[in-house]
Amino acid sequence: MKEEIVKNALNNFMQYGFKTFTMDDLASTMGMSKKTLYEHFPSKHNLVEAVLDYALEMSCTNVENFIQGEGAVIENVYTNQKKVKEIFNINSDRPIWELQKYYPKTYKRMEVEFAKSDARFVEKLLQKGWEEGLFRKDINVDFYKKFYINVQRLRSITNVFPEQEFPFWETIYTLMEYFFRILVNEKGLAELERVLTNIRNRN
Repeated sequence: MKEEIVKNALNNFMQYGFKTFTMDDLASTMGMSKKTLYEHFPSKHNLVEAVLDYALEMSCTNVENFIQGEGAVIENVYTNQKKVKEIFNINSDRPIWELQKYYPKTYKRMEVEFAKSDARFVEKLLQKGWEEGLFRKDINVDFYKKFYINVQRLRSITNVFPEQEFPFWETIYTLMEYFFRILVNEKGLAELERVLTNIRNRN
């Protein structure tokens, strides 16, 4: 039951916000009494912490899976990013803004853990891209890690990319494209353009 509560809470927090979606809303959504809900999670803060643990388990402990797939690494990353979009059901930066504002310690923990995960992702990404002959050999790995991690964080700063001008997922995919353009050699650029063309054609 606790796992089902956490999954349901994650879905709704990502859709409506960590502050906006209440324990009353969750109990109603799941067809249970508030008493039953609080027996599993004594406070909303406990639930938010459990939701973060679950999200970290899904994303941070499976970094290698993010570059795996049937295609080359660039295509796999785009395909798996789409899966992340579907799993987390997030279409706005407001949920992350609410987490930062109302649960700052939880947000800080998320930032630290995702930074570690992003660093591992960059290492695996570069290794795979080099093996496939798609990335330049002269990449400063430590510099690129810091660059990737910090630019990723800009998405959650609402005054940098206000959603009225920069839709959430459009910005995510634009950042991803630019990250790849820094890495690719001539062969990699051709592969990136092929992947982007296929995505545009599907849309």
